[in-house]
Amino acid sequence: MDADVGPATERRRSTDRRLRSLLRRGLAFRLGVTAVGVGLVVVFVGLVVLLVGGASASIARFGPGFLAGTAWDVPRGIFGAWPAVAGTLITSALALLLAVPVAFGVALFASEIAPRWLRAPLAYFVDLGAAVPSVVYGFWALVVLVPFLYGSVDPSLERLSGGAAPFASGSGETNVLAAGVVLAVMIIPTIAAISREALRAVPHELREGALGIGATRWEATRMAVLGPAAPGLVGAVVLGLGRAIGETIAVAFVIGNIYQVQGSLLARGSTIPSWLVNGFNESYGLGRSSLYELAAILLVISVVVNLGARVLVRRFERGARLRPRGARAPIAAPPPREPGTPLGTPAWFARHDAARSARLRRRHGVQLLVVVLAVGAVAVAAWPLVSLIDTAAVNGGAAIVRPSFYTSAPPPSCGIGQTSCPLGGIGPEIEGTLVMVGLAAAVALPLGILGGIYLSEYARRRFSRTVGLLVDVLLGVPTILIGIFVFSVFLAYDRPDDQSAFAGAAALGVLMMPIVVRATELALRSVPTSVREGALALGFPRHRVTLRVVLGSCRSALVTGCLLAVMRAAGETAALVLTAGTSLYWITDLRAPVGALAPFIYDALMVYTNSNYETDAWGAALVLLLMMAVVSLAARLAVRAPDAQGSV
Repeated sequence: MDADVGPATERRRSTDRRLRSLLRRGLAFRLGVTAVGVGLVVVFVGLVVLLVGGASASIARFGPGFLAGTAWDVPRGIFGAWPAVAGTLITSALALLLAVPVAFGVALFASEIAPRWLRAPLAYFVDLGAAVPSVVYGFWALVVLVPFLYGSVDPSLERLSGGAAPFASGSGETNVLAAGVVLAVMIIPTIAAISREALRAVPHELREGALGIGATRWEATRMAVLGPAAPGLVGAVVLGLGRAIGETIAVAFVIGNIYQVQGSLLARGSTIPSWLVNGFNESYGLGRSSLYELAAILLVISVVVNLGARVLVRRFERGARLRPRGARAPIAAPPPREPGTPLGTPAWFARHDAARSARLRRRHGVQLLVVVLAVGAVAVAAWPLVSLIDTAAVNGGAAIVRPSFYTSAPPPSCGIGQTSCPLGGIGPEIEGTLVMVGLAAAVALPLGILGGIYLSEYARRRFSRTVGLLVDVLLGVPTILIGIFVFSVFLAYDRPDDQSAFAGAAALGVLMMPIVVRATELALRSVPTSVREGALALGFPRHRVTLRVVLGSCRSALVTGCLLAVMRAAGETAALVLTAGTSLYWITDLRAPVGALAPFIYDALMVYTNSNYETDAWGAALVLLLMMAVVSLAARLAVRAPDAQGSV
């Protein structure tokens, strides 16, 4: 009897120990993902506290008058924000005015008009345009776009306006108009890609129903597709606005960086991000505090744009839910037959038939016009990327085919009058990019996945809304603010190493984490609830179901989100200019300044300005373009790959 009880008791004890171990692991996992969610809130609160604390001296000195001030006089200690604020708003509004019609035309063509064999390559091309780093766009704009505008567009606008505002005679090639145009070029792919997906998300039955009653392709799109897709279209526009407001490097290249209120779009000016990146490292005292206040104003604008986007999208969604579906206009009865007309061919029928033929011709004419405009929009949107690739290949193609280009340090500066300038390489910059992106990914990717798990699987409703909102805000925060935040943290707690590989990696980690969090949350929410319930019904603990079943079911989407985050970090410039510093040498100490590909391109034009550095910079730009093309292709292939359900 005792012999029989012993093994049974031992089995129960073993089962109890295993159960307690699973419960402890589940509790630890839940506490861990909750800590990541709380950490995201702490990061945003820390950003706000740091900016407000840094701006305290400026706030105390100038008060509300800082926003209306128009001077930036360092020797006299007089600072005001209005020229930079006005420049930010003007360039962003101009970018939206130019970009939205073109982007919607591209999205309409890619979703509704293009043949099926063309849709996938066109979508890849548009997505690649959205992935091009801003420093590469700025480099191309300075070399190609600005001379074109200065030689052809600016004089024509001056003649049309008679030399009056807003196209009064300018002061040089770089100006506010150039900044607005390059911003439009940059946000067209973003708006087009999101709008395309919003249009594709509309069920095909709605299109087929409209086409079935005789509507043309454009009429079916207008009546059955644009309404349901309106929330996504509004979100795309607001997301493009957010990127335009926060863009730093490309604008710094082409706006002229003169702190003045712009009376003309052809005059030089500045924006908040461009003024921050050009002056933050060299500022001190009250000047730096004023820059902190400028950064706080930029953060407020970004938060308002994000909150406004959420409100608009919800309003459009609510309107779509309240709008009655399937309602049709009553069919009008034919007019009565006129007296005296033959019964076989009534007069009203002849008039109706003639009017019907005219209406049909007009409808087909409108359809043809829409197709022509959409094709033109695709051509306009494609030209910058085609020109950029061609320019980079012409100027940097000879560099990237040299093996020494990837293993050599940048060349010495080319002297005045020197006819032969040695060409070096970008080896230290490649090394610095890989090191910082690797350090950032090692921390940000797992934490981002845990944060996405928290929002999708464990978050309470009220707090999850707060965390989700802050994740969206962090996604839209200009990267220059992330750079200021990390730089200030390292300056406060590790003063000798405020610019280092560690600081650059920290900035890239903060940049990557919200991208991974949002991608993970969306991937997990796409897994059917029945998958979770089936695994839980078998008695498996929730954390194992999440880690092995749910994550396994959306593996390709997770890989795509991580690839996009890594790609975004590899092309970052503004944050690294402040945190990683500048170096042309191989890494010997991670606590020292380090070079990277994107900042090297910026420095080659803004600091060194030598012909051999420009050649190397074009080579680095071409390397970045190739990297983005490969990662974009890998992301698309990962999305297409079938997700295999993980084993418990």
